Amino acid sequence: MDDKEKQIDSAEKTDFNLNEVNPAEPVSEETTAAGEKGRLTVWVVYATAIVSIFSSLQFGYNTGVMTAPSNHIRDFLNSSYQRYGELSETGLTWLYALTVSLYAIGGAVGALAAAPMGDILGRKGGLLLNNVFSISAGLMLGTCQLADNFELLIMGRIIIGFYAGAAITIVPLFLAEIPPKNLRGAVGVNHQLAITVGILIVQCLGLFVLTSHDNWNILLALTGVIGAVEVFLLPFCPESPRWLLLNDRDKEASEKALQKYLGQDDVSAAIKEMELEYATESKEPKVGIVGLFTNKNYRKPLLISICSHAGQQFSGINAIFFYATEIYGMIWPDDDDAVTYATVGTGAINVAMTIISAFTGIPVHRNSIFTGIITLSLNLTNQQQDAWAYISLACVYCYVICFAIGPGPIPYILVAELWSQGPRPAAMSVSIQTNWLSNFVIGLTFPILQEAIGAYTFLVYMCFLICTTVFTIFFVPETKNKTFEEIVSQFRKDKDYDEDNLELGALEAGQSDGKEGVSSPKTE
Repeated sequence: MDDKEKQIDSAEKTDFNLNEVNPAEPVSEETTAAGEKGRLTVWVVYATAIVSIFSSLQFGYNTGVMTAPSNHIRDFLNSSYQRYGELSETGLTWLYALTVSLYAIGGAVGALAAAPMGDILGRKGGLLLNNVFSISAGLMLGTCQLADNFELLIMGRIIIGFYAGAAITIVPLFLAEIPPKNLRGAVGVNHQLAITVGILIVQCLGLFVLTSHDNWNILLALTGVIGAVEVFLLPFCPESPRWLLLNDRDKEASEKALQKYLGQDDVSAAIKEMELEYATESKEPKVGIVGLFTNKNYRKPLLISICSHAGQQFSGINAIFFYATEIYGMIWPDDDDAVTYATVGTGAINVAMTIISAFTGIPVHRNSIFTGIITLSLNLTNQQQDAWAYISLACVYCYVICFAIGPGPIPYILVAELWSQGPRPAAMSVSIQTNWLSNFVIGLTFPILQEAIGAYTFLVYMCFLICTTVFTIFFVPETKNKTFEEIVSQFRKDKDYDEDNLELGALEAGQSDGKEGVSSPKTE
């Protein structure tokens, strides 16, 4: 492209001004129908497969990667720490728990970093940059044993956590922006499915393939290989048309991307729809994180958002995925084969229930019942009553099933529904951070609780589940079959609600926090 062509291209891009779009302009039938009857194109399939298999899957992979080689990792931590002195059993437990759980701290930071990555570089650009962290972490995790350096293992866990936090924030947004509207649900579910498949794959690899003390580090390092493959395959995907139009202000590039994703030459209706959507959203002032906490009108929905995400993690579900072999070791302390197949069964059930829940959407919250029975059966199992061992296994599986079709996806959907467009990005950001930090607490404390109180550990989670259930019954409003406006209007009925304070808080938040970006997965 010569200088003259570059100037023309630059001028065309600069002349496109979204502020000139009139949100009150009547919407034609053609615009309203844009994407309503879209078809699944090769480019949508390709992009969905690439980001799901190589980004979403890595989140699940690294969630479950420490489960199978836990004994080898403990031995490595113990021997590598010797240069500092002797490490007690309790100290080793804390060090192992910290190594596992720091993944969540990295995830919390990554989720925050996803905002500038996704907004400035684009959805595809953000995911490409993110693989730098995946490859770096893979190198650290793969060489830590050779270097006899447990610090490399810990640093690798933090960095791959950063990758996972950014990936699961950007991927759902990308998948929501590339297909026709009528296919968004079918495309979006691949993100959650890939996460569960990642957990199952790493369990199978760790329990049946990479099983020795000489190759457990290869299991951890494979995440970098997955990231490297994505670097070569992702550039072929067109960028998100919505990002190109609304963030990059490149209408021509957006049209070209839409033509590929929609499989049609005339995409003017889809362009018009995005312009009107932007104009409508821009009418409401943005609210930052500071505004959420300082404006009393937001207290109740903010409390619900935080408690729903904290309750999801304090149900103890990630204790099962982080420490599955230790849990099943309590059931079958002398039967390694039983522990192996029970662990793989957990991953398989999680995948199956994710597929089923995509079609049913049935909310179930009976985990507290199963945690109580797990506690009873584990104690009776210790008395060598084999029947109770299988009851314990059944309860753990039922626990996973109930989570997959209930508390698992609900907090993300609920938070998206509770907030209007202005404060929604900030509210989602706070909720995601709550989720990751709660995940860290669970990962850090489970081995300690298990060592201290054994089978009674699940009673702790049962208490949290009961509290979450009671809170949900009395404080969480019904959102089924209601519009966003109808849901938000329920909070305006509170006696402490102040319309003037709402506008002032939004203005102050906008001035102090600046422009809000993409800070959390978008739920359709």
